This record gives sequence, structure tokens and C-alpha cells, in this order.
Amino acid sequence: MDDRLQKLLRTALFGARQRYHLPLRAYMDLTIRRMHAIFDAGLINNDMWLGQPDASHFRDLCERIGLIGAYDYALYSSLVDHMIAANALLTQGSPEQVARYRDEVTQMHAVYAFGCTEIASGTDVRNLKTTVTYDPERHCLVLDSPCAEACKYWIGNSLHAAQVVMVLARLLVDSQDQGHHWFRVVIRDQENGPLRPGLKVIACDPKGGIHANEVGALRFCQMQLGTDALLQRYARFTANGQFISDLPKGERFINALETFLQERLLLMAASRHGAGLCAYLTYRFGRHRLLAVGPLLGNPLFRQRLYNAQLKALALKYLEQAILTRFEAQWPHTEQRKALHILAALSKCVGTWMGLEVIAQCRELCGSQGFHHYNQIVTLRMDLEISITFAGDNSVMAYQVIKDALARPRFDHIPPCNLGQQIEQTIVQECRPGNDFSHRQAVGLAYARALDLIIQAAESARLQPPILHDLTHVFVAYLHHWGLLASPAEQRPSAARLAQLAAWLKPPSVLVNAPIAKADYIHQFTRALYREQ
Repeated sequence: MDDRLQKLLRTALFGARQRYHLPLRAYMDLTIRRMHAIFDAGLINNDMWLGQPDASHFRDLCERIGLIGAYDYALYSSLVDHMIAANALLTQGSPEQVARYRDEVTQMHAVYAFGCTEIASGTDVRNLKTTVTYDPERHCLVLDSPCAEACKYWIGNSLHAAQVVMVLARLLVDSQDQGHHWFRVVIRDQENGPLRPGLKVIACDPKGGIHANEVGALRFCQMQLGTDALLQRYARFTANGQFISDLPKGERFINALETFLQERLLLMAASRHGAGLCAYLTYRFGRHRLLAVGPLLGNPLFRQRLYNAQLKALALKYLEQAILTRFEAQWPHTEQRKALHILAALSKCVGTWMGLEVIAQCRELCGSQGFHHYNQIVTLRMDLEISITFAGDNSVMAYQVIKDALARPRFDHIPPCNLGQQIEQTIVQECRPGNDFSHRQAVGLAYARALDLIIQAAESARLQPPILHDLTHVFVAYLHHWGLLASPAEQRPSAARLAQLAAWLKPPSVLVNAPIAKADYIHQFTRALYREQ
């Protein structure tokens, strides 16, 4: 863990339990102050994204943002909302626009919001109803939410703090729909200041988690913008009002969505670290929870259940490594973007599904202690619940993966060389007669392709064959329909094996503040009742 991040998380500003005792607005304001502190320390920023000046540190970015997600997912999501908005600016803006606003976004001199999703269409952004109309008489743009369905909804950071919203909308010129474009829209002149004219904002609360993320619903009411609000890398207006685009109309939508690719890897990072933290806390609880016959960890059924969760958390670590390696190698080659889009979709759906599954298992394994917020696990479970919807619904991500597998079958001319590849080939052959698929087949193929990447990464890391065998077979729950069967002998891990995996998954100590991580957890919870003893 980066020493600067560790030092920052140990300051009073980042006291881990403040969130449970603050009014909601105070917790929101604290989160924004923490965001500024992280940016001021230079720990993360958009210059570290692939394609940007410090792209060599992209893996560091993923590691740090993932650790922040394990610390407080509401803080993580607020940071990501700012960064994906910034990425839209940096990838869609003209060189002049990027030069003008780079410091503002990379150093967070202004908080940004990402104005993409609408209440009616959610992450199906192809069907956006928000419009920006060119007014030739005033040589300006008019941003409008023409109906309730067009309301920008679930817009992080927008409720109080954000000064700028990056808005994805349809551009109308001379009554012609010119497709999806990005617009930089200033909504406040200062952080937490009053709204500019032409905009209404309400809260999306109460929500089921990430309470400190200032999620708002935005209605634009004929808001007037200068023509320079249009991001101009690929499109612009001339001085006499002529609209020019460098992209054919059919390419504008896909081009506008480039920002989602790297965002989906950040979701995997937070899920992986959150799962690893919960698996480690559960192991510690198993050591400290005393039964009549000794520690809970001595119970073979408890060990069996915990081992399953540990293996899934370990699988996520290998999956993330495999996908990051491919992104780093292939990002400079634009012809590989389609393949990277599929990898990002795979990372997002399998990463967040499995991460939440691990956290749920750990919550149950820790019994009532797993339900206490101070023990971190239930908090992560609540907050990460939204991760299956962020940046594209997981089912839709799995559908994209299987569509690509059917369009570009990988094993028609080369034989599969591991279990994941064999099962992918089987599912593709099943779907081929009608060139159609079921939800079960789509999810199965996503897990099969993930298993392929995990096996390759684990073998490259020289993972011990018995552990690799056990890791492979945690996928039985997802892939048994296609021949992955449970081992004839049930997994009966020893306490030493669990200790080995716990050491591999051990998070930085600054993230571990749950009472159950220590042997005196009972005294921590009851001290106020037994002060005299």
C-alpha cells in the first residue's frame, strides 16, 4: 500500500467510524473534504488513466482506488463519479478545451458530476431523451429535459458540491438529430453554492447504500449554454453557426461511451479489495470466536465455508491481474478497443457478482457480529450492492460477452486448453443453431471466460496445483450445467491452508478496524457495561 495513502487514512479526517455518528449532510460534506485531501496528496487523478500522461501508473490507480473502496465505498463512488466525468472531458474535448480544464479536473479544483443516466432508461443511454438544441438566432445552445423520462437521475456529487456536470445528450441542429454528444455544463459558480438559472435538483435519497454520495436528480429547463459547452474533439460549430462533425453519425454513440471502459475496471478493483477484506476479517473472527471445544476455526464445516469464500476472493485477484495486463498491453492499439470493451464488461459483471457473493458469505459466517457496522462487513455489503448496476447492468454486460463469443468464436480452429475454454466452446456450440442464447447461458459463458483468465494467471504465478484445483472447483456453482463437476472428495481444508490464504488476502492494517479482528472483541462491545471489572 502506498505510504502516502496509508498515512492519510490514519489522520483524524479519515476516522473510520465518523460515518456512523454524523448527520447525513455532514457525512456528505466530510466525503467531499476527503476527496480533496486525496487529490491534494496526488494519490489518484485522471492523468493516471490509460491514454493519459501518467498511464504507466494505471495499475497503481486501480490499487489505490480499490483500497479506498474497501475503506468507504461511498467515498470511492464519489471519486469515481468525478473521474469518469473528467475522463469524458479529457477524451472528448478539443486540445484547447483539455488544456483549459485539465488542472481543474486532475487536481479537483472543481468537483465534477457525470450526467449520463436518465430515470426512464437508466444505463441504456442509447435511448436518452435529454436534448441540446442549437439556437441560430442567439448562436447558443439550449439544454433541456423535455419530459419526466429525461430527468438525469442517480447523478453522483450533484446534489450540493458539484460545480460542473458532464452531460450526455442528443444534439439537435436545424431540427436534425446529430446524435449523442458530451457537454460541459457549469451548474454552480462555487462548491456548495446556489444553482445557476435553468436547473432544478432534488435528492435521490433515501437510497440503499453509499449514503454519503451526493446523488441528485437534475432537470434542465431550457438552460442556455455557449457553443463552447460542446466538447469539440470530434465536433464543433463555426462562427457562422455551421455544425461540423469528423465522425459519421453511426459512430458517434459508440465513440461517446469510451469513458465506460476504464471505469469498469475500477469497479472490479473495489469489489476485489472489499471481498478480500471481508474474507480476512472472517478468518480473524474464526480464530477469536470461542466454542465449548475451542475456536470456531476448529470446526471443519466453518473451515469449508470460509475456504470457499477465500478461494473466490483469490480468484478475483487473479482475474483483475489478467485483465489489467491485457488492458495495459492493448490500449495503445485502437483496433483492440472492441476486445477491451468485452474484457471490461467481463471484469465488471463477474468481478462485482463474485465480490458481493464473498461479502454475503462472510456476513453469514460471522453471525450477528457480521451484522454490526463496526465490523465493516455488512456496511460493505450494503454499499457494494449498487455495483451490479453502476456503469452498466451486470446482466447486460454478460449479454455483450456472449454476443461477442458467438460473433467471434475463439475455438473453431484451435482446441481449448483449459476447463474455462472447454466450457466456453460448449456453450457457443449450444447457442449456435439459433444464434440465440438464454440468460443462464450468458452468465455461464461470462464465468467460463473468467475462469479461463484466472487459470492462466494462476498458472503463470505458479499457484500450488492443489489450491488451483480447489479454486477451479468453486466455479461448479456457476458452470455445473456444462460439465464442471464437484470433486469426488469434498474440500476439507486444514487450518494451515486457511491461514495461508488469509496471509495472501491480508489487507493493509489501516483498513482493519473491526472489533472482531482482535481477540478482545467481546470486551470492546461490552466495556461500557463492565467498567468495574
